[in-house]
Amino acid sequence: MSSLSLFVTRLRLPLFRRCLATQSSNVTSRNNLPSNVRQSNDPTVMPLLNTNELSEAEQIYIKRFEERHMRNVDRRQRERRRARIIGLSFGALAIAIYVYTIVRVRQETFLDDFSIPEPPPQKKAIEHE
Repeated sequence: MSSLSLFVTRLRLPLFRRCLATQSSNVTSRNNLPSNVRQSNDPTVMPLLNTNELSEAEQIYIKRFEERHMRNVDRRQRERRRARIIGLSFGALAIAIYVYTIVRVRQETFLDDFSIPEPPPQKKAIEHE
């Protein structure tokens, strides 16, 4: 067993295990597929199942999986929408702080009344004759 497959089995991630299982040598060829799978000539396309020929337990499992998948899709869409709103809010807040700072600096007038003091008189250098 390779270190990658050992790592994946320790993680217990079904997606990775399924991916590794399809790469192993114990995969049945397309010619040995059960009768409830429609054949496709394109080897890159997953075979389609005829749901009428599946057992009732398998149909219930598929229906539950689809319902769970749709709940996850809805939840992810709400999360993405919320993330966009939060991101736009933070961006608007940053721009508002920047604009407020620029406006306030332009309105500052305390340096306008400040008069530059006269430099102290310099003593005239005495010329040596």
